[in-house]
Amino acid sequence: MDFYRIIFAYRSMKKEKLILSFVAVFFGLLVAGIAFYLFQTTKTVPSDTNTKTISLVSPTPTASSSISLTLDRPKDEEVVNSKILVVSGKTASNAVVTVITGSSDDVITPSLEGNFSTTVNLDHGQNILEVISIAPNGESITIKKTVTYSLEEF
Repeated sequence: MDFYRIIFAYRSMKKEKLILSFVAVFFGLLVAGIAFYLFQTTKTVPSDTNTKTISLVSPTPTASSSISLTLDRPKDEEVVNSKILVVSGKTASNAVVTVITGSSDDVITPSLEGNFSTTVNLDHGQNILEVISIAPNGESITIKKTVTYSLEEF
């Protein structure tokens, strides 16, 4: 029987050591937490006299274009059966209009109302017309149209 008492005493001693270890860890963490809290609350931050201030400037929007360009003729993706095509539209009266095709460049001065008109020769097949209106201050606006010259009947 003494053997069983020794084993029982040994087992209960293991439980006591385990519980004592948990209690010791808990109190150690508690003391360390209190010490850290006291350290942080008594800590002072030196004021820096070399503080730099950053100011952000919001970008100003660019002014809208003072020049406009509208094309009455031709319509985009138009198919024509005539080699000669009339290009007409409206822009600022003080602008210069340039009509560029694959085979020619035409410079036009609009009327006092801003209307312009010219004729261009088309190449057989697809032609890309580029109409550019240039204001005296250098601003420009471009419109591109695709016109197909074909003798086929549709």
